[in-house]
Amino acid sequence: MRFWLIIAALIFTAYFAFQRMQHPQLNHNSVIDRITHPTDTRLRYRIGHVDPRFNLTQEQVKRLTQQAADIWYTGAKQSFFVYDPNAQLAINLIYDERQAESSARSQEMRILENTRQYTDAEHFKIQQLEQELLQAKRELDIQQINYEQRLNQYNQMVNALNQSQQRYSDNVMQQIQQQKQQLQQQQVELQTNTDIFNRKVEHLNQNVNQANSINHQFNQSVDQFNQRFQPRQFDKGVFKGREINVYEFQSENDLRITLAHELGHALGLKHNDDPKALMYPVMKEQNLYQFQLTNADLAMLNSRK
Repeated sequence: MRFWLIIAALIFTAYFAFQRMQHPQLNHNSVIDRITHPTDTRLRYRIGHVDPRFNLTQEQVKRLTQQAADIWYTGAKQSFFVYDPNAQLAINLIYDERQAESSARSQEMRILENTRQYTDAEHFKIQQLEQELLQAKRELDIQQINYEQRLNQYNQMVNALNQSQQRYSDNVMQQIQQQKQQLQQQQVELQTNTDIFNRKVEHLNQNVNQANSINHQFNQSVDQFNQRFQPRQFDKGVFKGREINVYEFQSENDLRITLAHELGHALGLKHNDDPKALMYPVMKEQNLYQFQLTNADLAMLNSRK
């Protein structure tokens, strides 16, 4: 009897050793978990401490973690994680200076976005003014040409009458005087419209200068932003074997990808060199909204088996 108990213990130990080697995530489940779920190779996790300053409930964090786990399930067509309120692995949201910096980054981004929208509106306004000035210039040119044509006709008529050396009749004098008054009135209108046009040009130039100044300030703000806020490192979250601690994130999408990244470490994966991959060490080119595992992620996952 004792012999068979020893054999059974050896088989049991060998089975669990083989299982842990084939499925590294089981190293982070408790012994009780592995005994009570001998054929379940999923990593069991629970939601631990969630600092209220993140403005997320435990249920919200649980939902986002499940979505993070689904990224691995969808990409690999295999379930690696399962929620268990009694699990050994705890997922915690810990507020520190990193989240304070992230909040400052988000605030600066909102300011930059508002400034960008304002500069875009100013540029659109300038384009409208330029179109209006272009139309006004066409109308002014037509008015100028019309005035010069009428003036030439008037001068030619007066010269012709002067060369004839005939005495002007009262009717002719009246026509000449009437045309002269019309020309004078047209000249005044032309000068008025020219003055209005020049004021519009001056107004446009002021708007262009103001827009250039705002655009220069915006570019400086962008440079200062890029200098202060470098690409976000994934060390805002860390996997420690029995816990995943997340220290900062900017949105739920950001948190979901961060959790998925740390769950990847729990699967035994390290970082890779694909900037679009989940396991790339920097949050930079990943699609936060509809993320899918890249070939680099899947290759690392398959190579561990």
